[in-house]
Amino acid sequence: MTAQLDTRARDNYGRAVGRVLAIVLLLNAGVAVAKLVVGVRIGSLALLGDAAHSGIDALNTVVGLLAVTFAARAPDAGHPYGHSKIETLAAFVLSGLLFLTAGEIAITAVRRLMRPAEPLEVTPIAYVVAGGTLLVNLAVSRWEAARGRALNSDFLLADAAHTQSDVFVTSTVLASLALSQLGIARIDSILSLVVAFFIGRISYQVFRRTLPVLVDASAVDEAHVQDIVGSVPGAISAHAVRSRRTGGRVFVEMHLLVEPTDTVTAHAVTEEVEQALERALGPTSATIHVETTRDCGE
Repeated sequence: MTAQLDTRARDNYGRAVGRVLAIVLLLNAGVAVAKLVVGVRIGSLALLGDAAHSGIDALNTVVGLLAVTFAARAPDAGHPYGHSKIETLAAFVLSGLLFLTAGEIAITAVRRLMRPAEPLEVTPIAYVVAGGTLLVNLAVSRWEAARGRALNSDFLLADAAHTQSDVFVTSTVLASLALSQLGIARIDSILSLVVAFFIGRISYQVFRRTLPVLVDASAVDEAHVQDIVGSVPGAISAHAVRSRRTGGRVFVEMHLLVEPTDTVTAHAVTEEVEQALERALGPTSATIHVETTRDCGE
């Protein structure tokens, strides 16, 4: 029964995240095409950089859909802890793609700054596209972040943070269009460097979030686990505590010290500790070795 429930939970998770990503994909593809067309028409490097950013967003969403599909697979003999790290790996790859995008935009901007200034032909449609994109990015980032927190999805949270940076990027594009229209030379290239900075910044944030999961860094402070254990009647303390995070689940291993008692009571205390961990940490898998004060010679 437990295995069936776990399988159903994984399937529901995969479908829920997939629905979010499918909607985000359609929105990203739409705004990327609109910005590309207008950017080419008026010759705005900032707008073209923003279009490339949205195009990478769409590509990343496709990668995310594939990753979530594989991550939702049940554990097997070769992957006893499941496949959820595939989703985290996809988010890590996303950080690399963002870094490359930022570098390309920055290099192009510097090259343009070294050439004679080229005036932009700013049209009302450029403002419409940039303003519409700004509203879409605001809505998507908030909605995707809320769904990511609700589903404990590393990729959704990473993608939401990325989309949030798009708000700053598009705001910069709007400023570039307005200042270019006022005749300020080279402002488009200068502000495109700001665009590159924001993309690079979000790349680092995604990298910092996903790397600890991939290298099995400790997910929970041992003192916090001690506090949780201490709140359970019959449990004295915990030692040899180890933890890591995979996807939205925390895996905890520990030695649990209890008062000398019979096996049934010790088992009941262990279950109480597992439930306390689940309440405090969210989805948790605990491996607990029970010891009594008599075993420890106390």
